[in-house]
Amino acid sequence: MAARLVVTMDTAHSFPAPAPEPDDPTAYAAGSGGSFWTGAPKLLAALATTIGSLVALTTVLVQAGVIGSSQAAEVTTPTVPVQSVQSTPQTAPLDATLGQLDGLLAESARTKGDLGKLIGAVQTDPPAIDRTTAVRQIDAIVGQRERLHAKLADFATPAPLAKTLSLLRDSITASLADDRLVRQWIVAHYDGDAAANALWQAQGEASRVASEAKRAFRTEYAAQLLANGRPSFIPEY
Repeated sequence: MAARLVVTMDTAHSFPAPAPEPDDPTAYAAGSGGSFWTGAPKLLAALATTIGSLVALTTVLVQAGVIGSSQAAEVTTPTVPVQSVQSTPQTAPLDATLGQLDGLLAESARTKGDLGKLIGAVQTDPPAIDRTTAVRQIDAIVGQRERLHAKLADFATPAPLAKTLSLLRDSITASLADDRLVRQWIVAHYDGDAAANALWQAQGEASRVASEAKRAFRTEYAAQLLANGRPSFIPEY
């Protein structure tokens, strides 16, 4: 087989001459009885020889410093365009969210204790209920409020209801602060603690803040219910 000499820079490299490529690939088929499949191995052999020569030449050029390794990769490696796929965040339908929110408020209204009645029973002289019963009842009220607060923390919020849910969370947070002060006052009241009066004053202010927060939520939520064709009734959660 004939050999050819390639000289690049100061280094000489010998490579076998590539096999001649036919002008017409069907010539292989014609020489083997006219069948394309019988000529296919020859075509593949010629293609492999050509690719091998290209890789060898590229290696020589890299070694000689004519082209860089990154350029060599571009020569020998085909590229496939990749299209980026963007995901779209999913949010719950607005009407379904309103229904779920109605359900949460209705459940809260059914399960919450009567804070006003409890305070009245403690304030009578003598108290209408004992200390243990009073503490148990206020703990149940606080626990129910904490569960509602936790559910709202994980509640999926569509953009149109972002303000509504924010106001509801604020109102529950304010109500929790009020409930916890009531508990401190109850304990101090039964124990004859001098801090009872100060706690009662603090609870009164916390109750005012909680009422304002509830009023802001109810106004916003009623508007959302009417705008979406739903009854505007909101339970005392």
